[in-house]
Amino acid sequence: MRAQPLTDFEVAVLEWIAAGSGDSALREQLVLAQVTERKYTVKGCYSTLLVAIDTPVSTATYASHGPLSGPCFESKAVEHGGGTLLWFKAGRADCLEIYAHGDYFPADHSELGEFRLSSGA
Repeated sequence: MRAQPLTDFEVAVLEWIAAGSGDSALREQLVLAQVTERKYTVKGCYSTLLVAIDTPVSTATYASHGPLSGPCFESKAVEHGGGTLLWFKAGRADCLEIYAHGDYFPADHSELGEFRLSSGA
């Protein structure tokens, strides 16, 4: 499958995860990550990631027993906001799961408009 750039929303989520993880291997993986496929479920999206093979493998616990919780988000396009999870395979970021707390998540991430990320705590 042909790789494509991340959406602005995916970039923001992955930057948030990388900044908060304290995991230098994960940060290196996510800097140049691309998407090979997006599967929409009406209530969310699974973005399959492609990371450079020459980046270090994460040895953090979540990298083998994930997922790693990402930020919650708010957007006028998603009534009750949502959350994110980063899944791994063999120590490499593999899939970004985005889910709405309500019944709808737009198939085009640009429809989110302005959004706010938070720890949800």
